[in-house]
Amino acid sequence: EEMQANLCSNSVWAIGEICVQCGEHSAPLEPFSQILMQHLIGILMGNGADRVSGVPGLAENAAACVGRLANVNPNFVAPELPRFLLGWCDGLSKVLDPTEKRQAFNGLCNALYANPQAIQQVNVGVPDVISSILFAILSWHIPPDFPQDTENFLNGDYGFVPFPPTEVDLGNRLAQLVRDIRSSVGEEAWKVVQGRLPVNVRRLFREV
Repeated sequence: EEMQANLCSNSVWAIGEICVQCGEHSAPLEPFSQILMQHLIGILMGNGADRVSGVPGLAENAAACVGRLANVNPNFVAPELPRFLLGWCDGLSKVLDPTEKRQAFNGLCNALYANPQAIQQVNVGVPDVISSILFAILSWHIPPDFPQDTENFLNGDYGFVPFPPTEVDLGNRLAQLVRDIRSSVGEEAWKVVQGRLPVNVRRLFREV
């Protein structure tokens, strides 16, 4: 079973690498995009059971793969976005490789701009969807020596780090995405989101 799990995780990673090689040339992937997405959605959403797969590395590889697929053509990903956006955000927050993470989050932006209505179409409240997106973005600000006392980190002394200086373009793009989401959902929904965020997370997004 361990060998099968590793094979599955490596296969998903390899598909993501193929997406990178395609660049914006979507024709080679077009015949396979729908079936790829169905399998990736199953991984990210746990086929209706747990939200993400329990196979180590699989959720983040799937999240990165979906982002890379959206970089080839956002329309491969955007139509199904309400079905898997929450699971995608969970997976994105776990991606560690800086290059894969950058590509994945650019894909998130591409997909959300291609289908901005998706935020209202997820089968949970809009504030929950926005919180999920924000916590995915927050993963860029976690320090390498993340403390075990999560409660104190979120509500005690401020410990978030700035967006990586090597990723300025993506940082600006994500900041604009947050502003656009806020504008699209209105101030009432945004106040609900802010009211749910821990103190230091609210401060972080004020400074973004």
